[in-house]
Amino acid sequence: MLLLHALPVLLPLPVLLLAAVAALWPWRWRYLLLAFVLGLALSQWQAQRQLDVQWPESRFDEERWVQGSVASLPERSRDRYGGDQTDTQTWRFSFAPKAADGDQLPALIRTSWYRSEAALAGGQCWRLLLRLRAPHGSLNPGGFDYEGWLFRQHLGATATVRDAEPCGVSSGYRVLKLRQAWSTQVDRALGQRPGAALLKALTIGATSDLRDADWDAFRMTGTTHLIAISGFNLALVAGFAFFLLRWGWASWPRASLWLPAQRFALIGSALLASLYALLAGFEPPVARSLFMLLVLALAALTHRLAQTGHALAFAWLAIVVVDPSAVMAPGLWLSFGAVSAIFYIAAGRYRPEPGWRAAIRVQLFLSLVLAPLTLFYFQGLAWAAPFVNLLAVPLFALLTPAALLVMLASVVSSTAAMWLLPPAATTLEYLLQALQWIAAHWPMAWWPDAPPAAALALAVLGCLLLFAPAGLPLRATGLLCLLPLLWPPMQAPRGALEITVLDVGQGLSALVRTRHHSLLFDAGPAYGEGFDAGRSIVVPFALSRGLHRLDVLLLSHSDNDHAGGVPAVRRLLDVRREIGTPQGEACRDGMHWQWDGVRFAILHPDQTGGSDNNGSCVLKIEGPYSMLLPGDIEHQAEARLLELDRPALKSDVLIAPHHGSSTSSTAGFIAAVAPQLVVFPAGWHNRFHHPRPPVVRRYLDCGARLMMTGGQGAITVFRVDGRLHARAWRDEGRRYWNAPSMAHAYWLQEALRLPRGTCGAD
Repeated sequence: MLLLHALPVLLPLPVLLLAAVAALWPWRWRYLLLAFVLGLALSQWQAQRQLDVQWPESRFDEERWVQGSVASLPERSRDRYGGDQTDTQTWRFSFAPKAADGDQLPALIRTSWYRSEAALAGGQCWRLLLRLRAPHGSLNPGGFDYEGWLFRQHLGATATVRDAEPCGVSSGYRVLKLRQAWSTQVDRALGQRPGAALLKALTIGATSDLRDADWDAFRMTGTTHLIAISGFNLALVAGFAFFLLRWGWASWPRASLWLPAQRFALIGSALLASLYALLAGFEPPVARSLFMLLVLALAALTHRLAQTGHALAFAWLAIVVVDPSAVMAPGLWLSFGAVSAIFYIAAGRYRPEPGWRAAIRVQLFLSLVLAPLTLFYFQGLAWAAPFVNLLAVPLFALLTPAALLVMLASVVSSTAAMWLLPPAATTLEYLLQALQWIAAHWPMAWWPDAPPAAALALAVLGCLLLFAPAGLPLRATGLLCLLPLLWPPMQAPRGALEITVLDVGQGLSALVRTRHHSLLFDAGPAYGEGFDAGRSIVVPFALSRGLHRLDVLLLSHSDNDHAGGVPAVRRLLDVRREIGTPQGEACRDGMHWQWDGVRFAILHPDQTGGSDNNGSCVLKIEGPYSMLLPGDIEHQAEARLLELDRPALKSDVLIAPHHGSSTSSTAGFIAAVAPQLVVFPAGWHNRFHHPRPPVVRRYLDCGARLMMTGGQGAITVFRVDGRLHARAWRDEGRRYWNAPSMAHAYWLQEALRLPRGTCGAD
């Protein structure tokens, strides 16, 4: 399954048939090959079924009326539009359309409803006019793969609501409606306060009301696993129910003769854990944890719990056979890794010891052995986690069952809700404030890093050696295995100068690397409590290259699509010098420096500066090849550069000014630069329609090769063996669920329809 999910395209049917024939041939290792072929076949079958129902790119932005149901708890955010600063709300939810005759729609659609005044709730029936789009997102090395997330969540399209009509009460979705009723009751009793958000997160898994600052506190203290319902929360509920049911059943002697208290408690706790999983929405992490818990309970009922390896393997098999794409989910590896680690350290390897010492030993081992997985998936580590969790785990062991009891009492009695909900919310707010205080005052609470896979595998081996049974002669070498995590190697740039223009949507961010230095030109956009290119794209890419330090952060100008990600970059990386930011030096014409034989020079703005597009910093780089990064300059700034510094403009590579807007890229400017390669830093099907067809036509008339980040992902430029190379990440790092590289897409086709002109002529 892992092999198939690593491929850029699905396997052809003849290859699968050939592998199946080889597996059926009578030879020694045919059973292993048969299992291998079974994994390929299951993964391919499910993947192909899902790809077949995805909305096609050829029908991008098609509008149609669709009737269906809100299939998730809606996520609400507040926005401001227009000069009147009117508050509106944006809803995001999964929409399950009813099957329409003659047309196949995805089973689930990720839907956004902007500027809505509707009171949306899970389970409602709506008839929506949807503008439908194929799954598509930014694609960068080391960055978050939005298309992969949509695929794992079985979301076959994205859409925005253009118009809507309610259509009564939908049938089904009873559990979702119960969850929605509880969420509404909490909002009505407590309003939009942090304690209400935490209460809903712990009881029904509704985390949309938690702010980015809250998640940052959980991440930096290593307590995210306590908030988002997963194996820990299910184990708490099951454990609490087990001891309660065992005590109650054992107090009834006649019942104990009929069914032993331990067996009754096992069955009852498994049923209650299943009910809790349903209330939590039965999301994939919850479902995986429940499968594991049920398998372990079954092993205990059949007196086979001593064979923990078999029980865990069977649970793993049950999960991945039902959903082969689960092997791509971090939660699967973290959950099974944690349970395996607990069994490893608690399986009779140590002499009996006090409970507090056993708890410290288990917590320390869990923190160490899961650290490589955390670094691999999240590019960082909360090194305060072992110490915080020693207090937080027992505290949440009490708070989670207590929150569920509060929910039960509040549902039964409105009077109980009035008395219990406010103090419960206040208690949770005190806890949140404590975690936020620790995150703010713990020195370097979050350690950003992305070591190579070999160093992570070696670290896992080191953890197993350190906590191996006493007497093993190689235990001390476990410390040596951990050292590569502390000094990860830096990935050398290709050639003497490597420039990567990242795919940050409608915005710009480019990382420039020489042999021993690095410069970041802009940091992409950030949108309040939503997407932050600095945190989710720029920093992960830098860490994947072994970079923890930026020698220069150069900001072209202050527009959000260029500057939004700067705070996250500054917070997570060591920035030595800033140019063009409010905290750094002013960007001025004439600034220059040299690194490793590569020359950097600022060509614009002049001393008058300016904060609009024409005040953008223009950076010229000269080394094995030359590159011009002009920010968002427009006609006036281009004219100034042509008049005062025309010879300096000539470059092999050009980042198109202002994303290919019609207010930039005049014919004279393009002729003066004479680029071999032009990169448009523009979002796929962006609302500004960048790059504009006349602009693209002018570049084509000058014989330039054209690339666009939104259609091709991150674009890396370097010179090796005398040749200029430009590599698109959608070609190099694509997986089968990713949209293919759009080298000849809509923006280029429209330009080709325009009449051919002469280079440099208006």
